[in-house]
Amino acid sequence: MDGGPKPEPHCPGASGRTFAIIGGGFSGAAIAIQLARHAQPSDRILVFEPRPQLGLGVAYSTHDPAHRLNARAARMSLFPDDPAHFTDWIAATGACADDAEATLPDGRIFPRRAVFGRYVADAVAPLLRSRRIIHVREKIEDMEWQGGAWSLRDGTGQAFRADAAVLATGHAPPVVPPALAPLAGHPGFITTPLQPGPLRAIAKTAGVLIIGTGLTMADCVAVLHRNGHAGRICAVSRRGQWPRLHAAVEAPPFHELGPPPRSARALLRRVRATLREAGAAGLPWQSVFDALRVDAEALWAALPAPERRRLLRHARPFWDTHRHRLPPPVGEILCGRLADGGLVIRPATIIAASPAGAKINVTLRAGRTGAAAAESFDAVVLTAGFGRIGDSACGLVARLLAAGLVTLDETGQGLRCDSQSRALGRGDQTPLFLLGPPARGSFADVTGVPEISRQAAGIARRLAAGVSLAVAP
Repeated sequence: MDGGPKPEPHCPGASGRTFAIIGGGFSGAAIAIQLARHAQPSDRILVFEPRPQLGLGVAYSTHDPAHRLNARAARMSLFPDDPAHFTDWIAATGACADDAEATLPDGRIFPRRAVFGRYVADAVAPLLRSRRIIHVREKIEDMEWQGGAWSLRDGTGQAFRADAAVLATGHAPPVVPPALAPLAGHPGFITTPLQPGPLRAIAKTAGVLIIGTGLTMADCVAVLHRNGHAGRICAVSRRGQWPRLHAAVEAPPFHELGPPPRSARALLRRVRATLREAGAAGLPWQSVFDALRVDAEALWAALPAPERRRLLRHARPFWDTHRHRLPPPVGEILCGRLADGGLVIRPATIIAASPAGAKINVTLRAGRTGAAAAESFDAVVLTAGFGRIGDSACGLVARLLAAGLVTLDETGQGLRCDSQSRALGRGDQTPLFLLGPPARGSFADVTGVPEISRQAAGIARRLAAGVSLAVAP
């Protein structure tokens, strides 16, 4: 554990309240910092995270210089009431002084992801030193609601009691497509592309297949490019959509959506009409999608469950590629490789894959024609994104689902919660709150830093005030 011996098991109500935060990536660090601001000095804040540092998770623990924030720094503050907090920190620390690519001519900053990790670590460090936040370097394996409190058990068997808990476990793990199962253990099959090492082992002339065409694909192309890779790269996904670029000039959000529509079809029509209106006003399409991020929760809440599922089925890839845009330095690399033919992005699905000595044979079905063709690659990199909780729940989340303490939302994307982020189980409500990706099925878009920071601040204020701790009858 960071900061001394493990805390003794706590009896709620004995001397202040205990808040248990399960998961210590960005979401867990954000809620811990907010609770430290709003809770009483006698309250205890426990963060259960096996990694040595809080706030980094997978995304921000990378030190590869090719890995950048895909949003400008001005949107990435830990504190919704202080939007310049991150950019002020950059200026005060000189964190981007050795990175000429980070700052665009118009002043927008797209730092390396490691810089953001340092920023979060700096924010939480004094709270750890003072033990306002206690980092327990263990993973919670199980939890039960007993006698008006949470009973939690970590991987060593140590038990803890807490008045309220926050589930901040991040994204569900990705699911390896069944067609790729024969590749398990092959050195050319890479399923952890963000970890240091796997991509560096790829030869400079290797033929590479990337499965998935989102931001992680772009990260892989950028890393390979910086490593001097000059072989062919083929990236495939069902629709062949890839992340769009940021606007050349910053524009304000364009809000002209009106009352939330009640169907997926009506919502898409409204968005298309708004895009035309923004274009007529001389604004780029990015300004409309920036407004949609702000309005996403209200728009999602207005849709009945069947319409939510329909929207995900038909529009999700297009939303993802327009909402999650390429950092300009990475976009420049990607567009350059596309232009010179070193990178091909196409719609296709994997039918079969098999080892062939050092190489890997893959059969791809083209998305447009349906024709199947066999190809050979030196490496296959899986970047298909994170899974749905409904498909890949494991560990603690699976046990909570089995116990009925949480339930899947209607889309299977995440877990059900009310408008206050309180988890909805099959029986009585308990003081368990969902933060970030576990709540994405209920709130539509809580996977980015701005949305998670706002949600964390709201949950922390409610917990500190004690208004959400009573169990519903």
